[in-house]
This record gives sequence, structure tokens and C-alpha cells, in this order.
Amino acid sequence: MVDKQYLIDVNRLILKKWNILHPEDPQAMGVRGEIDNIISEVEIYDKSNNKIEDLIRKASYLMAIISWSQPFLDGNKRTGIVSAIKFLYDNGYDLNIEKQDEPEIRNLLYHVQDQRTDLDHSVVKQIIIYTTKRIMKHEPKR
Repeated sequence: MVDKQYLIDVNRLILKKWNILHPEDPQAMGVRGEIDNIISEVEIYDKSNNKIEDLIRKASYLMAIISWSQPFLDGNKRTGIVSAIKFLYDNGYDLNIEKQDEPEIRNLLYHVQDQRTDLDHSVVKQIIIYTTKRIMKHEPKR
């Protein structure tokens, strides 16, 4: 599983890249919210005895919880997506998000973000479906 420092590092790299590419619209770096609980919240969704289902569920909740809780000043959805991709990769899977598929996941994450009081699990189910359609096992590199 990814850890707190990894999430912070991913967010920092995403925003550095953004700020280089968009100097006219810089985004602020920093942690504003509670980040310690994100990993433990994701671990709750390890509920079945099916490894791939649990990996998909955890990756989807990782994206959703980061987008919903907004622990960073900027780049939360991007951080959630990249962290989920790394989590799946570390566990032997690739999440293949084609350019034309990006608006769908971004819209789902915007919807999660807009639900400020509680995490909308019905939207997370849609993220799980999105992830399930795009995941594939990768061969270990030699």
C-alpha cells in the first residue's frame, strides 16, 4: 500500500509539473487536511477473499477518499489517480486510462468532491466499475 509520505511526494511532483507547464496559473503546494487516516480508511475496504476485487476496491477508494477529503491545497484528484495507479502497479496490475477516458474519471471524482458531508459510496461503485474495465495484469519486468 502507498503511505503518507508517498501521497505527499506524488502531490508535490504533480504540482511542480503543473507549475512549470502553467506559470500563469500556479497551484499551491501543501497539506491542509488530515492525511494520516487516508490509508487506514482505504484498508477497511479489504472485505472479500478475492485478491483482484479487493485491489480494485482499495484503488477506487484511494482515488475517492483523496478527492473527497481534499488533504492537499491543490491536485487532490490527480494525486488520487496517480496513487491508485501506483498501488495497482505495485500489486501486479496496470490501470489503463486512455486520454479519451480521463473526463469520465475526473467527473466521478468531482462528484465525490462535491459531497462534502459524507463519502458518496454510490459514486465509488461507479469508480470501481470504471477501474474494473481498465485493469490488466502486467508481467514482471526482468
